[in-house]
Amino acid sequence: MSRAPIVVHRPSRTGGRRVSVHRHGRDEILGTAYSDLDLVVFLEAAGIADPEAVLDDPQ
Repeated sequence: MSRAPIVVHRPSRTGGRRVSVHRHGRDEILGTAYSDLDLVVFLEAAGIADPEAVLDDPQ
């Protein structure tokens, strides 16, 4: 899979962070992450290989 721009947005009032990915010419909201584990689950569902390695990747 090619690299897709993933954005973890600023915290919401509830403390969660919206996670979105730009693919197929549009932005898709993957969900709201309240922990690193939530983020890993969203990335796996989006087809990102080795999502744990992407957590600290600024690219």
